Amino acid sequence: MRRQVPLILCFLFGIVMMLVEFSPHPVSEGLRAEVIEWDLIIGPFALVIGVVTLVHTHWIRIRRRVEHWQYSYLVFIGMIVMVAFGLPMGPKNGGNELPKWLEWFKWFKGPENEVFVWFFDNVQVPMEATMFSLLAFFIASASYRAFRARTLEATLLLAAAVIVMIGNAPIGDVLWNELSPVGENIPSTARQWILDNPNLSSRRGIILGVSLGVISQSIRIIFGIERSYLGGGD
Repeated sequence: MRRQVPLILCFLFGIVMMLVEFSPHPVSEGLRAEVIEWDLIIGPFALVIGVVTLVHTHWIRIRRRVEHWQYSYLVFIGMIVMVAFGLPMGPKNGGNELPKWLEWFKWFKGPENEVFVWFFDNVQVPMEATMFSLLAFFIASASYRAFRARTLEATLLLAAAVIVMIGNAPIGDVLWNELSPVGENIPSTARQWILDNPNLSSRRGIILGVSLGVISQSIRIIFGIERSYLGGGD
């Protein structure tokens, strides 16, 4: 019976929200706004579950001494430091001073804390920029493998990619102006045509296919056919 309750709730909420999306009635609009507020309430609980899962995962890595387990200590240290100095326990700007026996709370000023801001600006932001910049090398490697002109399709892909890159890069305008100072900027025009026609058509086809897949999966979940979110088993 305990496993039937989530299925019933999922069915009821799925059907109701599906009908709400297609109904402009004020009652349905109010119900939609109410459900969104519920979602905002559930969000913090999901955050707590995520933090607990992260702590449990890295604690297991430390206990089992798996490869690179030492870096799990950095995760705990960073988490403790950012949470500790990010707690809004100190006096606000223009607020009253704390008693002497609570003066050490002055370091806890929430996101305005100097230590919190320094770690965010000088540690977290550079690390995020580094991680995202590494994606450029993976994209370049994948592009090199995909753009080899071994077949007609790969040749067309390579030609379209070169035209788009030249049209986007400032050097494309410089080279074209040097070759033909008078006339329309053909690289930019060709790039825009590729983006507006074959690229947009293929994107719409992919989005349509993904949408049909989402609809199919949603129907399976609403009617209880797909139950993997319950933790496995039927």
